[in-house]
Amino acid sequence: MSKLNKDSVLGTFVIIVTFCLVCSVLVSSAVVALDPFKTAAVANDRQVNILKVSGFEVEDSVAKTFAKHIEAHLIEVDTGALADDVVSKDQIEGYNFASLAKKPQTSVKIAKDKDVAGILTHSKYMPIYFAKDDNGQVTRVILPFYGQALWSTVYGYVAISPEDANTILGVTFYSHGETPGLGGEIDNPRWQALWVNKKLTDESGAYKFQITKNAADQNFDIDALSGATLTSNGVNNTAAYWLGDAYKPFLEKLKNGEITK
Repeated sequence: MSKLNKDSVLGTFVIIVTFCLVCSVLVSSAVVALDPFKTAAVANDRQVNILKVSGFEVEDSVAKTFAKHIEAHLIEVDTGALADDVVSKDQIEGYNFASLAKKPQTSVKIAKDKDVAGILTHSKYMPIYFAKDDNGQVTRVILPFYGQALWSTVYGYVAISPEDANTILGVTFYSHGETPGLGGEIDNPRWQALWVNKKLTDESGAYKFQITKNAADQNFDIDALSGATLTSNGVNNTAAYWLGDAYKPFLEKLKNGEITK
């Protein structure tokens, strides 16, 4: 058999194909090898953000503090009931509600007149987190929420008091694409601090919390971000949908003592 001429058209083609195959194998191998590190990084980021609104400082490590103080559960959104048996226990903490909300078999379509958050659908089930003290007493209930702002979908966690299921104890946003210095100020701790101790509903049960210009009611209102009206409106609508509508069955069960803590 004659030796392949590397300078011929066939030889060049063979070299290119071989090079592409080798690169593909290397890339694939790298993806597989790095996948555990990516998974760990995602889990760490999630735990860091949940701990931000938990009321507990990180001790020793994020993972150990999370394991000590945070208990993950799954709820059925429409009924507000616990649904921990839907998936295995180790899948609850990182339940990918954003991805599942896009699949017909695992999502619920939101009525157009109720979709103020602009998300079209939500996952049938959502993860929620109980923050517990050293005695096992639930001190905060942490709820993920998300919706459309000006330029992006904003994702965050809000902590609610388990005592009345009506008082905000903390908020954080962990993913968004809003303009730095304007809408991006939703990350500002000083603005997030304005949420603390605000009530969701009045004594009649009507949802009252709002982000508005010239906030007047100290029980329910917080000031909108300066120069970022549309982002403020988007976050306000996101809170209204999740805290005033989607999570309402769960919060009512929590308030009535129907949720085992």
